[in-house]
Amino acid sequence: MTASRSPVPATILVGNPNVGKSLLFKNLTSRYVTVSNIPGTTVEIVRAPANFDGRRLEIIDTPGINDLSQRSDDAQVTRRVLDEHADATIVQVADAKNLRRALLLTLQLAELGRPMILVLNMFDELEERGGRIDIERLSTVLGIPVVTTVAPQNRGTDALIASLDSARAATVGSLARQLAGSDYERNRTRLERVNEILAETYSIARPDRPSFRVRLGFWAMHPVQGIGFLAAVLVGVFWFVGLFGAGTLVDLVEVGVFQQHLNPLAIRLVDAVFRFPHVHEMVAFSVSVAIPVTPVHDVTLGTLERVALGPAYQVVSGIGLTGWQETLQFAHDFLVGEFGVITMALSYALAIVLPIVTTFFLVFGVLEDSGYFPRMAIMVNRVFRIMGLNGKAVLPMVLGLGCDTMATMTTRILETRKERLVTTMLLALAIPCSAQLGVLLALMATLTPTGALVWLGIVVGVIFLVGWLTAKVVGGAPSDFILEIPPMRRPHVSNVLIKTATRLNWYLREVIPLFVIGTAALFFLDKVHALDLIGRMMEPLVTGWLGLPREMANAFLVGFMRRDFGAVYILDAATGPAAVLGPLQILVAMVTITLFMPCFANFLMIAKEHGMKVAWRMAGFIFPFAFFVGGLVHFMGRWLTSI
Repeated sequence: MTASRSPVPATILVGNPNVGKSLLFKNLTSRYVTVSNIPGTTVEIVRAPANFDGRRLEIIDTPGINDLSQRSDDAQVTRRVLDEHADATIVQVADAKNLRRALLLTLQLAELGRPMILVLNMFDELEERGGRIDIERLSTVLGIPVVTTVAPQNRGTDALIASLDSARAATVGSLARQLAGSDYERNRTRLERVNEILAETYSIARPDRPSFRVRLGFWAMHPVQGIGFLAAVLVGVFWFVGLFGAGTLVDLVEVGVFQQHLNPLAIRLVDAVFRFPHVHEMVAFSVSVAIPVTPVHDVTLGTLERVALGPAYQVVSGIGLTGWQETLQFAHDFLVGEFGVITMALSYALAIVLPIVTTFFLVFGVLEDSGYFPRMAIMVNRVFRIMGLNGKAVLPMVLGLGCDTMATMTTRILETRKERLVTTMLLALAIPCSAQLGVLLALMATLTPTGALVWLGIVVGVIFLVGWLTAKVVGGAPSDFILEIPPMRRPHVSNVLIKTATRLNWYLREVIPLFVIGTAALFFLDKVHALDLIGRMMEPLVTGWLGLPREMANAFLVGFMRRDFGAVYILDAATGPAAVLGPLQILVAMVTITLFMPCFANFLMIAKEHGMKVAWRMAGFIFPFAFFVGGLVHFMGRWLTSI
């Protein structure tokens, strides 16, 4: 067994999936990690220092597991952490409502002989359901401290911190001497002991009728009522993101702020600094800002012109420095030209995409914390069997609507290599990330309801077709579908806002630099006339096959870096002042960019998870396939409109 390599004592959070480990980690360390009402959100270990009254500790959050001996990636990660930190204190976080399941893991951890604490989280929900746990008796039976917490409200955290010094090896660990025979026999012995403990410590008084949240949870996954529930959710998302976010907010920010104020101000500033062969206008602009247009303003400018600016410009002209004008013009165009960093990259990223992703992150956080997504997995399980998957695969796909890169990592929660490969393929092909989905919803708002349904039908059809084909190529049977259904919960406003702010921080740090790089690439290609050359080379594909204007080649060019950048380019061509796309062209462009290449970050994550060869094979299939489907939509649309 490997000794702990941590310079300070370690405390390891271990527990079943979706019991609140990550939220408790945040309460202990003040470091935010993604917290969701979805099993399997944490797929890697997370470490952070903590200081409790001068006592320094390292807190380690591990993936959720149901069985310490299982062969899943999550269990292997947890076992490795426990092995590397042999002297660490184990804090088992349990869902107080599911004590039986938690105690099975408690017995396995107790057999390690390590100092332990049992944390019964979500204790308020247990009491709401009429459950009772004799905490003192449970602590005596197990031989370890037992603490109750309500992590979303940060209740019980102080008691947990105070109990860290009291952690000790569980006396129930003596059961290990009785364990012999096969895995089945050992688990049966553990289960018998768990039943004995429950009989001593746990009781429940069933309420006369289920609460509204319980009934809502059943409706959300009912075979009939669940469909209506799903339709209502989709309509709500479309209204909030596609109409309010992409319509009202984008108009307010893009037109009211950027077009009327920020962009003109930026252009005037850059004009004053770079565009002119002398500095008259720069100083004039500065004086205009500092001094209102009054007689004082005119006198000031006249004096500067006569005393300083005029003679200085004559000297500059005499020694030949006005040749810098071309360089200044180049810098001017780089900032505020047609492909300017300010007028295109920042305007696209901040005026168009930022309001859209903000509304999407808000509604996604609400659905995430409510517990609805696992219920969606139950509903789609039978349909997903067509692709050789089960309903559990919908969880990475839903997370992909936030970020495909992180969702590719969460495919580790799937049991078989086949399921992980198929799901990764579908994430790379047809699951838009938050920024791209928000822009697509804005584009959808420009179509008729029929056009929007056609786009949705094509994307869903492609998902099932490619998923079915990939499953046939990879081979293998799907695993059994076992998924814990968390209770429906009222999302906490603070958690939703924190998650939204965290994701927006990620967006600003990662996406804006890529928008700037993509715009700079277009600018330099335009300056060396390569953009026109690329447009002519892609003309048979873009114009002939897809039926789009030639300038749409730029959208697919920047789409290689980020699909959402390409989608914003299409949105501008569809709704901007110089709109050039008709309804059929918008539909074709939407389909093509939706199925386009995975972003560079996701490509690297695919290579990390499955190898570079698999990543290149996926990219080599997706690129031509996206144009193939887009062309089919174009010609089918023309044929239908000609009938």
